Amino acid sequence: MSYLQRYKALTAESTSQAKTEVFNSISNALPMAIDKSQREELVKALLSDLAVSKGGLIGSDETLPALVALKTLGRDPSGSTIIVQKGHLEVLHTIAKSKATENSKEALRCVANALLLVDAGRGTWLSIGGGETCLDIMKRETAPDYVFLGARILFVATTQQSDFIVKAVTSLGAVDIVATKLDSLLGLMRAGRPMSKDAMIDALKFVFNLLLQYPRMMHAKAGQEDPANKPVLGDLWDDKFTPFVPILLHLFNSLPQTTSSPLAPPLTHVIHALLNVPVGPFAEQWFSTSATSTPTSTKSETTFSKVRQRLSPTSPPSGTVPLPNAPKDALRRGYDLLDATLATFTPEDPDDKSVRAKCREMDVSLDDVAPPLALLIARMVREDDEARRRLKQWILPSDLDRSTPLEKKSNFLGRCLRLMTSVYFPKLKDSVGEMLFALCNSDPNAMAAQLGYGNCAGFLFNKGIISPPTADSEADIPSDPDINPITGAKSDQSPNDILAGMSEEEKEREAEKLFVLFDRLEKMGMTVNPVRKAQQEGKLEEIP
Repeated sequence: MSYLQRYKALTAESTSQAKTEVFNSISNALPMAIDKSQREELVKALLSDLAVSKGGLIGSDETLPALVALKTLGRDPSGSTIIVQKGHLEVLHTIAKSKATENSKEALRCVANALLLVDAGRGTWLSIGGGETCLDIMKRETAPDYVFLGARILFVATTQQSDFIVKAVTSLGAVDIVATKLDSLLGLMRAGRPMSKDAMIDALKFVFNLLLQYPRMMHAKAGQEDPANKPVLGDLWDDKFTPFVPILLHLFNSLPQTTSSPLAPPLTHVIHALLNVPVGPFAEQWFSTSATSTPTSTKSETTFSKVRQRLSPTSPPSGTVPLPNAPKDALRRGYDLLDATLATFTPEDPDDKSVRAKCREMDVSLDDVAPPLALLIARMVREDDEARRRLKQWILPSDLDRSTPLEKKSNFLGRCLRLMTSVYFPKLKDSVGEMLFALCNSDPNAMAAQLGYGNCAGFLFNKGIISPPTADSEADIPSDPDINPITGAKSDQSPNDILAGMSEEEKEREAEKLFVLFDRLEKMGMTVNPVRKAQQEGKLEEIP
């Protein structure tokens, strides 16, 4: 007898145990044991019976196992396609609105899975008031597993622009609700509460969607959108998001490291959200550097404090850590995080196979997690002159030791320069280049003078800057006339002296890099690969 036949054999008079056994058998079935047509019919039947509040097949004692069975069936897109039909989502919405019950949580899990698999259901869920219900859960509930479900659905449902996003920001108090919830979740994370980290991750994803979509919608509504020059991440801002600023910076500065990698969720999601926050208007909060004095309360901190008091009029949730008075420095924090990340994964040659092996071992996609942090640092120094001055003092001080090639150094600068010629980490290579370019005041002459034209020529070419630096430039350049403009270092060694100090393996590695670089230039029509040309003309000898 099939699972569908067993289910249809049940009646309202069947014992609760018999019904539960059928539901559990569906939940425990192997995915391939239920074919597409049977799965679709089971989903329809379950939702039809769940819609009957009294006297139906599924009583109050069987609702939870029935929802678990529905969730299991919905893990396949064929099942979720049925779940996201408007009438069926309305059934689950009704159950989800019941206050703090396991049935409500399980109904939300069914919805979350279905919306993740079937894009078309997201607008339907919002059209029946599902977004408001999830926001109410985030405002009302303190249990991290419940908050997680509300945040997960809100994140998935707002990946595309919709009227709900505008409503959430302007009239539903979403900014205040989520800012306050992030504050309490940090305390719960520190206390080790299960699911608090997951809840924070998805709440931050929802924050990112709001910061990204709402300003763009308002920009387009005002008729300011230029199809030929569409805004990119961080170009637009709305003051309605001011309450997000202090809590996001607080999280950035104080989230504890939870894995062996310096960069991991939820910190990576905080970075994504901060990429949408302007630096200039909130410079006091970004760059408060005094560790002892108490800073003057800023407008956004005051706003957030009022919001938290209004939403939590009695006392904060257990585990809540209030925003500290001791100021933090986001620039120093960002630099330390990026330094630790590069030291962990790319201490020497970033293209060495051991680097990729370590990334696999630690389950870290370095080319995805590190670039946003480098771009965040670039934004800080691009928008604040004092931040640029401080970062330059850390990376390119006036007394920088240039007696050895800069790219050979075992410090932060050396690791960055080695990454700028990386083949295996193209996004990180570009983002580190943007950071160093911003550090040099976005001046290609200053960049070439400080780092050596050979170290940054590829980056500048990709930006469309193909001319070498001019000798009479007024750029900020090192004063020592003995510095080689190509390497950025002082060296009395001839090329032969340098080769003499290299092992055969190091020579082969450098030759391979040169071949790859020449090959790229050849493909761009700039030159002919001299190695390939010599090989074709028989001028190279095979080494036995």
